[in-house]
Amino acid sequence: MKNLEIQEIWKQNEALLNRTIKVNVDLFKEVKLDKAKSSLKGLLFLPVSTLVFYLITASYGMYFMVTNFDTWYFVFSGAVVALFSAMFVISSIKQLYQILSIDYNDPILKLQKDISKVKLSVIHNLRIAAWLLPFGPFVGLFLVKALLGFDVMTLVNFAMVISFGVVTVILEIISLLILKGLRAGNINKKWLNLFLKGSGSQVDEALGFLRQIETFEVEERSSLESK
Repeated sequence: MKNLEIQEIWKQNEALLNRTIKVNVDLFKEVKLDKAKSSLKGLLFLPVSTLVFYLITASYGMYFMVTNFDTWYFVFSGAVVALFSAMFVISSIKQLYQILSIDYNDPILKLQKDISKVKLSVIHNLRIAAWLLPFGPFVGLFLVKALLGFDVMTLVNFAMVISFGVVTVILEIISLLILKGLRAGNINKKWLNLFLKGSGSQVDEALGFLRQIETFEVEERSSLESK
């Protein structure tokens, strides 16, 4: 009889312990999830502003192609600007969807995976910029013509052609080096996190709050069980 009473007391104590842990963890989790949500909201400005800017740029790039259709290098320059702007627009829409579709009621592990995808989309934007680098001289032609109405190619000579080629090769090398670094496998590298400061750092901050929830849950259980 005494054994049954002791087992019942243990069950009651265990149930009380679990309820206490759940209440403490739920309260802590609510606070930290609010902070994680706030961190990611701070990142919303980046895809929204990128989306608006590159929608305008893509539209103007196509307009530039039409109005300069008789000059091949202007057509190509406009096409480059329009194409890469469209890539930024698509990437920004995807990033916005990832941020806004996060369900903070999901388990912590799933939340960590979903939030990490946002950081990968930030890196993808940087990869697009790296792909654009070798086309830098053509973007320069586009900007000078669009902003100043001047055709740089009217000044072309042999030295300029050589310089144009050299700059393109250098930018291609730089682009390849950047693309090599901007890989998913380097997502947690210290140098990449420093590089993403102000754009992807909010994601790391949000992930940090989720890790605090995991740590608190383990520590809370250990602390109560030891009493």
